[in-house]
Amino acid sequence: MASRVRGPGSEDRRELRLRHIAGCLSCTLKCGYCGLPVRLTGRGDHPGYGVVEEVTGELVLLHRFCRGALGRCGTRGCVLRRAHLGRATEQYETGRRRPGRYQRLGVRRSPDLDLYRKHWRVAKMRYACKACRYYTGSH
Repeated sequence: MASRVRGPGSEDRRELRLRHIAGCLSCTLKCGYCGLPVRLTGRGDHPGYGVVEEVTGELVLLHRFCRGALGRCGTRGCVLRRAHLGRATEQYETGRRRPGRYQRLGVRRSPDLDLYRKHWRVAKMRYACKACRYYTGSH
């Protein structure tokens, strides 16, 4: 569990808390934003690489992508958060790194609104499932 930070606190206390969280990663390996496990090995620019961030007075472990999405996406549903992470991971793995543009999940606008909604829901579930399989190691 992340420790609460009271007040502005000194950098020394923050460093101690960061080391404490890093030492207890066996019990806190999940992202505080989307709930999926984080990567601690490999390249640091991977969207699923774990970073420690202070959010509303607490230090939490996040994916690198989720840290950037935290301010943009607010409190959207868990499936949508995972879908965005899945799309970012797929683009990273295939070498097509295009920052941003995750809102539509690769679905192009259509004059038929019902058809667009259907394709968007399918893409959302596809990428959410892809993220779950990738980060839980069940592929």
